[in-house]
Amino acid sequence: MINVTQSIVLAVGWTLLAGFASAYVYDPGDFAVEVVEYVQGAGVQQDFISGELFNDPNAALGRPTLTTTGDGWYVPVQTDVPVVPIGPAFRHFEVVTIGRGGRLTVKFDHPVADDRNNPYGIDFIIFGNSMQSIRSGPAWQNGNPEDTVVGQATHSEPGIVSVSQDGIVWHIFTEGPYADAFAPTASYRWNSLAQAWSDELDPTRPVDPKLNVEGMTVAQMIDAYNGSAGGTGFDIAVLGLDWIQYVRIEDDPATTATTEIDAIADVSSCGDYKHPYPPGDINGDCRVDIIDLSILAQNWLVCTWGCP
Repeated sequence: MINVTQSIVLAVGWTLLAGFASAYVYDPGDFAVEVVEYVQGAGVQQDFISGELFNDPNAALGRPTLTTTGDGWYVPVQTDVPVVPIGPAFRHFEVVTIGRGGRLTVKFDHPVADDRNNPYGIDFIIFGNSMQSIRSGPAWQNGNPEDTVVGQATHSEPGIVSVSQDGIVWHIFTEGPYADAFAPTASYRWNSLAQAWSDELDPTRPVDPKLNVEGMTVAQMIDAYNGSAGGTGFDIAVLGLDWIQYVRIEDDPATTATTEIDAIADVSSCGDYKHPYPPGDINGDCRVDIIDLSILAQNWLVCTWGCP
């Protein structure tokens, strides 16, 4: 039999899950807001549709791309196409290329903290234009995501990531993860009943970095993201930091890849700068309720040292 406390815990859990399932509401402060430096490396190519170079660093600011355009071959350029894990952002106004020997440094308008409730311990997310390999089915731009099965490999162009609190002293993720890698961006949920795209996915919620999507359809892969829009997640705690405000992406000289960047997001969670713990929230779930009262009651008049 479930007791009252267990019922409350279950109710809280389902409430949190329901919150994660809701559509994302855009907030510019969730993303990098300023380009501090851009050094264009070699190998920056042209947009094959417009001829423009992928060298506008401002493309890395703000939210990740929701819809790109048709490719002009199978889908008209004038057609809006949702970004999916096998069809990433690919236009010069959507992503910026680091280039060989290049680097990009951006800044948030607030400290990005190592918040204890961040899913999987991930504190910020970098979105590139990596894409998942295809095992079977069409490599469509605007088709049914239930028709294509993905493979294990992610076609990535890894960039080395560093972070800083002041823009002067830098800490490098020497062993990865790397920018523009797993998980490829997804912009919207797929409603299989309506056979249509629905709510916007949350770019401030990370994907489980251990997720294995091999053999899934694109629709199943998006479902497995559990409400996240994808991107590569980074945990600043592994560098011994409590917070950062600057992110730098540099070319990896060990590869010939030219990293592309679409956006950099702060992970949202209970207890972060936007969702502070209310006074009296003893267990840190962002609400004051009977569970907090129970904890208080169980520890009423408890004294650990030096009390009269």
